[in-house]
Amino acid sequence: MNPSQQRGHEWLASQGFNLQAVMRADQWPQRLRQSMEDCQVNIESTRRFVMLGAGGSLLWQQLGGDLTDSGHPLDTFSVNAAGRVVTEYWGGGDVEILYPGPTPVPLQQLGVFAGWSHVSPLGIGINTGFGTWFAYRALFALDNPLQETVPVASHGTPCDQCVEKPCRSACPAGAVRSHKSFDLDRCVSHRLEFASSCADRCLARLACPVGQDWRYDEDQLVYHGRRSLDALRAWCEQKSD
Repeated sequence: MNPSQQRGHEWLASQGFNLQAVMRADQWPQRLRQSMEDCQVNIESTRRFVMLGAGGSLLWQQLGGDLTDSGHPLDTFSVNAAGRVVTEYWGGGDVEILYPGPTPVPLQQLGVFAGWSHVSPLGIGINTGFGTWFAYRALFALDNPLQETVPVASHGTPCDQCVEKPCRSACPAGAVRSHKSFDLDRCVSHRLEFASSCADRCLARLACPVGQDWRYDEDQLVYHGRRSLDALRAWCEQKSD
């Protein structure tokens, strides 16, 4: 990796993006390639796809509590960071932002390929180090011969080493089940109840012992939880129309 690209990665890390992956589409499994093509994404081998993630609260702290953006301040911050790293460290050129945006790109599949994410009983991915306290923040493409990063070595989901499975008993909706997939309908119904205990946080997620040192602080928990609840209500209203 050339020094300029390395400095770009270091700058991104200083901004709170402590998960980074640079990929070529010809490295992906066929299912992932097809998913991206279904989203009308150009996956020519000359392109590089850069995915940025944030584990813990480092990125949140970079915002310094400034949530005045009328849209989504974390999205704005992430998109701006993508533009800056390309312009200031990676030689410039056009940047195609694939996420955040309206295109339903397969972030979970990309996370599995990068070694960031494993299957969990909670219906969301789990990271070996961060637990469930990580998020995909940006995915962008550019025609620039960046050196690809090496996927994180996978040793299976950390849930396999968890004997007590406290996430199951902590879920008041019974959505986290033994030997069955996550029951999304139960989760949604409980979250939409009046004065729900899971309105702005997931009690099962909080009970998970993996990555507790990276758990979001109260302000961040409430912020993400309320945005998630608002999106869920809007989705349900759209379905009922």
